[in-house]
Amino acid sequence: MCSDLARPDNRQLEEVLRRFPELAVVPTADGNLQVAGNLSFSAEHAANERIDDCYEVEISVAPGFPRPLPHVLELGGRIPTGFHKHPDGTLCLGSSLRQRFLMGRQPSLLRFVERCLIPYLYGFSYFQRHGKLPFGELAHGAEGIRQDYKDLFGVESGEALRSMFLLASMKKRDANKRQCPCESRRRLGKCHNRRVNWLRKCFGRSWFREEYYQLTGRRS
Repeated sequence: MCSDLARPDNRQLEEVLRRFPELAVVPTADGNLQVAGNLSFSAEHAANERIDDCYEVEISVAPGFPRPLPHVLELGGRIPTGFHKHPDGTLCLGSSLRQRFLMGRQPSLLRFVERCLIPYLYGFSYFQRHGKLPFGELAHGAEGIRQDYKDLFGVESGEALRSMFLLASMKKRDANKRQCPCESRRRLGKCHNRRVNWLRKCFGRSWFREEYYQLTGRRS
C-alpha cells in the first residue's frame, strides 16, 4: 500500500544527496524543504540513445509529501518557457496522478527525482539534439493532463474518465458492482477493476473524490 509522508525524512534526503552529490539543502523561511544545485545524470529511453547531461535545478518539497508533489525550477536558463512549464515557471512533469504512479507504492524523494524529474530533463536534452521528444508529447495545460489520465485508466472519452474517477472515489465492493466506463458492458469487477483498485489503494478515495470534483466542477 502506498504511504503518505509528513515530509521526506533524513534517510530519504541522504539518499538523494548521496546519489546526486552536487545537490545541497538550501535554507528557507516557509517551512518547505528545498534542494538545489547541479543535477547530473546518465539516462536512456527504450531504444533511444543514452544521454549524459547536467541541469541546475531547485526542488521545493512542501510538508505532506508526496500528496503535494515537489515543484522544480530549472535555474540555468536552458529550458524555454514554451517547453512544458507551468505559468509560474516550474517544470510540468506530467499530471499529479502520473507522477504518483511513476513513484510506485512507496513514493520517496529519490524516486521522484529518478522517475519524474530526470525523464523530463532527458526528454529536453533529446529534443535539443533531434527536434522531437523521445516518448511522444501530450498537449499543454489541462488538455494534456486529461489525456494523461485517460491513458492511465485506459479510456478514451472525457465522460468515461469522469466515471473512472467517481468509481475510484467509492469503496471497492460498491464500485465493482457498477458498469465499467470503458464500454465493455461488463461490471468494473470483471473488467478494469485491477487498475482502479491499485490506483485507489495508492492515492486514497478522498484524493480521487477531490479530483472528481475538479473534473466535473461540482461537489455533489
